[in-house]
Amino acid sequence: MGQRLKSPSMLHTSTRSKILPGFVSLAIFLFFAMMLSVPRGYAVGAIMLFLASLYYLASRPRIVLQRADKILIGLFLAVFLAGLISWLYHGNEMASLDLSTRYLMAVPIFLLLLAHPPRLEWLWGGMIVGCMSAAGLAAWQVWIHQNSRAFGFTGGIQFGDIALMMAVLCSAGLAWAVRLDRRAWLWRAALLLGTLSGLYASVMSGTRGGWITLPIVLMVFGAAYLRRSNLSLVIAVCVTLIVGGLVALATVPMVQERYNEALTDVQKFQKGNSNTSIGNRFEMWEALTVIIPQKPWMGWSDTDYNAEKERLIKAQVLAPVAGRLANTHNMFLETWVHQGLLGLVTLAALLLATLLHFGRHLRCPDPFTQLHSIAGVALVSCYIIFGQTQIILGRNNTLLFFIITLSVFWSVMRSSQAVSSSCRCTSRSRLDKERNQQDHD
Repeated sequence: MGQRLKSPSMLHTSTRSKILPGFVSLAIFLFFAMMLSVPRGYAVGAIMLFLASLYYLASRPRIVLQRADKILIGLFLAVFLAGLISWLYHGNEMASLDLSTRYLMAVPIFLLLLAHPPRLEWLWGGMIVGCMSAAGLAAWQVWIHQNSRAFGFTGGIQFGDIALMMAVLCSAGLAWAVRLDRRAWLWRAALLLGTLSGLYASVMSGTRGGWITLPIVLMVFGAAYLRRSNLSLVIAVCVTLIVGGLVALATVPMVQERYNEALTDVQKFQKGNSNTSIGNRFEMWEALTVIIPQKPWMGWSDTDYNAEKERLIKAQVLAPVAGRLANTHNMFLETWVHQGLLGLVTLAALLLATLLHFGRHLRCPDPFTQLHSIAGVALVSCYIIFGQTQIILGRNNTLLFFIITLSVFWSVMRSSQAVSSSCRCTSRSRLDKERNQQDHD
């Protein structure tokens, strides 16, 4: 028989299947590598992923979704719709809808990543480069330009929080590196360097709110890896990290300085002086206990919210600082005051559902599924804590980092589960064949 000729559609599908996975891996690498050290560098990878997702969906692929995938897509759409309803109801300016559209954009990107998860070498390589370049930028801004704190190109808090988050993810990646057959030592060294670099960038940023997450991260790793057989080792590692943290608190000037500032701010607030960084936040949160109960269901429009603050300040119900702060410095309160309970509940549902999804696999026997589960739990947990003192999902860079990183680790965890299941099925099939052969003999 002669060779069967491929139709144009078959050739197109074959070409797409070869190009698209590589393009996705490159986009993920660039997204993390340029996240902190290039002005708006994160946008390059994000735009590449979005355009690739539109190309992928335009080919009308056969998409197979699990129940959890459908729930996540539904929650992405719910958060977007909550923002859209709030925008229409309040008649705010178009700019107030901008961030909500990122959740809509997340849906095609998520579907693309489910079909073509990035190669892990490109994922971890991007994380490593991103941490190391962030450390270089932090050192340049602090030691060469003599800035008191590193702020990157995004602002000190966002720079420090994302650098810390990437350091945590690099430390999780060590579990992948130790199981490599080739160049395992090189990847271990690179991921360790990435972890230290991200921590250095975070320390130089002086972002105190981010450092609070470290005990939670230790608990996540402990919940995943603690066994009776390695109890002494885990305790030794935890004690070492705690001692290291105390030493850093006592000896690293930036950490010591920021810790002392926090104590001073609290003491001043207790004496009636709220004109400090922490005091301003306390005053703002106290103001919201007056403002939010007036319109708890749908929240306030931007115009009415600002007018109400001014009215209460003139009536001396609120301190003047409430009118000077750009935002509430709390992700949940910010959502509640502007979108009401509708926005707050959908956001909380997204965070809780993703946390539970990843958390279910923390003790998974498959090491790669477990690794990606740890990364997912750490990401969501840290963002919840970041959100207590910062509207971490209210900035384009930190929001895109959360959405894309969440989708990446969700997709690679699903891929790991599929491979693990396939291996188990293959092993069982071989055992059945061997048993059948023995019975026949």
